[in-house]
Amino acid sequence: MEPLFLFVFCAATAGLLIDSVTALHRFERLSDEEFNVFVDGLLIVSHTKTSPFILVGNSDYSYTSKYGNFRVTDILQEKVRLSHFTVVKMAPGVTSLTLSWCDLQVTLEILDRDGLTYIDVTSVPEDINRLWFRLTSTGSDEHVYGGGEQFSYLDLNGRHFPLWLGEQGVGRNKSYWVTQTADQDVSASGGDYYSTYWAQPTFVSSRKYFAHFTSTWNGQLDFRNELFHEIEIWGGPDAKVFPGSLIIGRADTFPDISTKLTGLLGRQPLLPEWLHNGVILGVQGGTEMMLGYLEQAQKEGIKVAGIWIQDWVGRIRTTFGRRLFWNWEWDPKQYLNLDKEIIRLKEEEDIRLFAYISANLNIEGNMFVEAKIGSYLVKDISGDSYRVDYGEFVCGIVDLTNPDAFAWYKGKIRTNLIDFGFDGWMADFGEYLPPDAVFFNGVSGEELHNQWPVLWARANREAIEDAGRLGDIVFWMRAGFSGSQNFTVMAWAGDQLVDFSTADGLASVIPATLSLGMSGFGLNHFDIGGYTSLYGVTRTEELLIRYADFAAFTPMMRTHEGNRPSENWQYYSSIYSMKMLGRATEIYIFLKNYTRGVLEEVTTLGYPAQRPLFYHYEDDPRSYDDSMKYQYLLGKDLLVAPVYLSSSETNDRWSVYLPPDDWVYLWDGTDYSGGGEVVTVDAPVGVTPAFYRKLSTHAQFFRDLTGELMTTLATANMMCTP
Repeated sequence: MEPLFLFVFCAATAGLLIDSVTALHRFERLSDEEFNVFVDGLLIVSHTKTSPFILVGNSDYSYTSKYGNFRVTDILQEKVRLSHFTVVKMAPGVTSLTLSWCDLQVTLEILDRDGLTYIDVTSVPEDINRLWFRLTSTGSDEHVYGGGEQFSYLDLNGRHFPLWLGEQGVGRNKSYWVTQTADQDVSASGGDYYSTYWAQPTFVSSRKYFAHFTSTWNGQLDFRNELFHEIEIWGGPDAKVFPGSLIIGRADTFPDISTKLTGLLGRQPLLPEWLHNGVILGVQGGTEMMLGYLEQAQKEGIKVAGIWIQDWVGRIRTTFGRRLFWNWEWDPKQYLNLDKEIIRLKEEEDIRLFAYISANLNIEGNMFVEAKIGSYLVKDISGDSYRVDYGEFVCGIVDLTNPDAFAWYKGKIRTNLIDFGFDGWMADFGEYLPPDAVFFNGVSGEELHNQWPVLWARANREAIEDAGRLGDIVFWMRAGFSGSQNFTVMAWAGDQLVDFSTADGLASVIPATLSLGMSGFGLNHFDIGGYTSLYGVTRTEELLIRYADFAAFTPMMRTHEGNRPSENWQYYSSIYSMKMLGRATEIYIFLKNYTRGVLEEVTTLGYPAQRPLFYHYEDDPRSYDDSMKYQYLLGKDLLVAPVYLSSSETNDRWSVYLPPDDWVYLWDGTDYSGGGEVVTVDAPVGVTPAFYRKLSTHAQFFRDLTGELMTTLATANMMCTP
């Protein structure tokens, strides 16, 4: 049932009895009360009196938040159908019209530009704060993907997804005891199936089009109605942009849709070749411990590309676990002689160091003091610097809308990280921005909230470009929104729970990566082993190794000790774990010659590195099913099905769906002709099921890799028995 509607009698406004036929979009008037809009021959809008293209209304709402967990109280007051329409102008590639009901009127212009169709809303009633667009749906046989980074579902049809960034939550499943426990905490941090660091008003339909909305406000993608998709955009009289534009792109194939979408939003630069030298080890504890971990890893045969030392700034301790001192400069007491070791490691061992940074400054640090003196901080309504509790420590926020503050902080990134010698870093915390904060540019915190990680990514990207290091330095972010595609170099999936749960464990990063790819961002990776350990949930050796096995078939490998390192299994906790991580890293390195070609497609064509099955098997109905969300194609030729459950549940056997094609099992060379079926293979710890296309142009490379894998598997079984 639809929400409250207002029905008021008023006379219909007469329109022009004319159709608009253009090169790309076609406006088709059916009657005085009905019209259709086609884009490249595909029906996108079907306006009727009872289900119009646009609705307007009002709602009373408020926000509360704790530690990035936002709660929105929203009470809808009215929702009015703009049933009447008047065609104002028709010309090649342009259709202008008004939609109205009594004194409520919206004007819009439909334009064809650069191979896309733009529906620009040029005016709205002054006293509304909601607008809804309805696009045609074909019901349950249609599949919808994207919406940013969605961890629980790949096919969005049948569900709704709020467009508001925040913490993803702990457990993210209301029936899971971990989520229920987290919801009882002061931060109510359990999350839900739609909680995400990266929401985005973008979706791709199986009908072969994408829809993108330029608004940065809160809102909702709602795919629960059989007849239409309803996209809700918030805003109001004080909005700088409300509601923005709707952009439609049509193509005959999903790769071509990706090319059009990323042509609009941006693409990631080619990752540096050194990234494929090995794994990036996430360790902490100071210079001596860092070097000790490196020596230990090398002794056990682990190929190391770099070391990520997030505690380069010093540490504090909270009840959540070990945290960092958010004052983004080298702490020489924590890392003695780091300025010399960072140079030596790169020059002598070809090993790079990585750091950690955010746009938030601990009020106990000298950078906060400097920023406050320079008026570089976000303000509260009283004019003082806004203070945010990040979990038992308080920070100010650098105002990235202030050109002077932006330049100052970009300079700090250049001096404190790049010039110091770091070759990359985690650029964290883009999703906490308070909606009631006050900014230099006059835009409200509510309107800036979703856009904030884009500004944060831009600061990092420009610092790298200013140093002439784009394509050499890698920074990664978990938060994002429309436009992050143009600035962020690499995404990461955030803070997974250290267990085998599907909503927040290892499995969840697969649909997250695939949905992000369908939203136009093609590069993602994750913390090997997961991150969040709470309520007695701790990482096991098996989970750590399964993560490593999976990571070998992704664009980047990086470990993380987690929020409570001493309570959780680490790669260095046993010889067996180190051997198995080393073996997974060898596979990652072996795949380089194939993976580099996949990464070039990300940069030049906009294809995601990891792709849903339907992306290249669009004629196979089963490939569209949401049950396929835990498998993916790495490029076109390699199908990967990570094991995301424990051996106690799988008995080291794993079932994989093979779409119609001729496949070869990468681990032993067994042929599976024809495809279109589920096969079950042996999948002990150390084996991620993977199949290559028999007719691939890389078939010989994969055959050679199979021989290497069989050798390493036999060696691992002899050397690494736990």
